[in-house]
Amino acid sequence: MSWEGAGFVDHHAHVLAVSAGVPLECGNASDPEGVRTYHRRVSDRWSTPMDEAMRPLEVDDQLRGDLERGLAGAAALGLVEITEAGMHDWAYLEALLALRARGPLPVRVRLLVASGIAEVARMQRTGDPWLELEGVKFYADGWLGSRTCALRRPFADEPDDTGILFLDADTLARRADPFAEAGWTIATHAIGDRAIEAVLDGYERLYGSDCAGAAPRIEHAQVLAPDLVRRMAELGVVACVQPGFGVADADTARRALGPERWEDAYRWDSLLDAGVRVLAGSDFPLAPLAPLAGLQCLLTGDHPDGRRAGAPTLAVEPALSIMSDAAAGAVVLSADPHRVPEDEVAAIEVVESRPSA
Repeated sequence: MSWEGAGFVDHHAHVLAVSAGVPLECGNASDPEGVRTYHRRVSDRWSTPMDEAMRPLEVDDQLRGDLERGLAGAAALGLVEITEAGMHDWAYLEALLALRARGPLPVRVRLLVASGIAEVARMQRTGDPWLELEGVKFYADGWLGSRTCALRRPFADEPDDTGILFLDADTLARRADPFAEAGWTIATHAIGDRAIEAVLDGYERLYGSDCAGAAPRIEHAQVLAPDLVRRMAELGVVACVQPGFGVADADTARRALGPERWEDAYRWDSLLDAGVRVLAGSDFPLAPLAPLAGLQCLLTGDHPDGRRAGAPTLAVEPALSIMSDAAAGAVVLSADPHRVPEDEVAAIEVVESRPSA
């Protein structure tokens, strides 16, 4: 018997860039040394990955067709809405507007504009539930696997290195201020605890007592600590986390952080228990776009093929709550994820996804 529930929403993906054949700004995640070299090069230029220039796209039938196929693929996986986490070219919006003029899109699309191309004068809300600008994405530090996320204490396996901080609190607050004043959501990539602390400091300076109302986001929030979790809850900062990262990163995270910090890392349960609003996003293509694959990782803490990872887990109801949104649409599945064995959730079939107009 089929099961119907709130539609799956991916709050952090790169569906448009992948569909258009544009490589990620940071390169190949399977090449951590290459990513490290790139991050150091960008940092040496006093830049960030969200401020680096990309090859301009041409708005033509090819681009429009590629985007439409990519969004249709997301719908087939059960998604009713995706957020492009760092739109590096206004051509994407132009192409999507042309597609929208023909009719409904396969899924609802939200856009976080990369800080390098964001302009207050150019950013206008569409008022369209199918396609909307959401805010601006900034980038505070690097990645854990490449040992470039910014840590308070050195990496356990690289005792002379505390990673890279692209944006300090003052710089983030200054750069984000015109967009915050205009009412746009501010979302900032921060993986390491030093970066998360800097972003929280920046948000507190930017918003003061109005922070909870503005609901700025921290993307990833992986290397947590109890004091940071408390501050996120007190300030009203939203965490956008990746269901598969705790599993995929488990081995390298244990080596990079050591047992003490690993205990507090990837603890989405701690965020929820503290009252932090948590959203989920795949970070596709760094992880599978299929939400059921991410859901299984959250439930089991292990790899989809059964290999043991021992990552932190969530129960099915809170896991579904951070991965879905009834206001965005509904999904029909071949089986109820509450009743399927946790290690078989990824095999559930998507019968239908219905975005809300």
